[in-house]
Amino acid sequence: MGDYFDDFREKPSWRDRDRRKDRSRHVAQGEPGGQGSSWTRKEILRKADRLFRPNRPKKLPAEQQQALNEVHRTAGSKKFAAAAAHYLSQYGLPGDWSTLMLLMEDDEPERVIPVIEALKKLYPAQGLEEQRGFRSKLNIIAMTTKDDDIRLCAEETGREL
Repeated sequence: MGDYFDDFREKPSWRDRDRRKDRSRHVAQGEPGGQGSSWTRKEILRKADRLFRPNRPKKLPAEQQQALNEVHRTAGSKKFAAAAAHYLSQYGLPGDWSTLMLLMEDDEPERVIPVIEALKKLYPAQGLEEQRGFRSKLNIIAMTTKDDDIRLCAEETGREL
């Protein structure tokens, strides 16, 4: 009966077993001094880069912010063209990517072509998802628009990217 208890005491504790599992060759080891894998590190750096990107929108005056909100709120409705025309006539082209992408939905070439040109300038600084979305939107516009100037601009821009 004494042998049974001696064998029990020689077995490693659960804590020791967990420690051995963490040192296993089959478990990805983090970088020295830090937690996680290289994938985690890359993901954190990508998000930090996106957070501190220099083209983040600035704080706008109240009237301009209200007009911008109206453009975003009316997207996809009949009131969108009027809201977009009002914003562009009062404040010019916005500097943020999302509003410019919305303004591509307009039908007037004198408003859409400058928007496409502005997006083309911002294109290299955008993430992969935004770049794909812009190329897709250009293809859709080139296929569906009735205006020849807008179609040519969208096709040329799509080829250049």
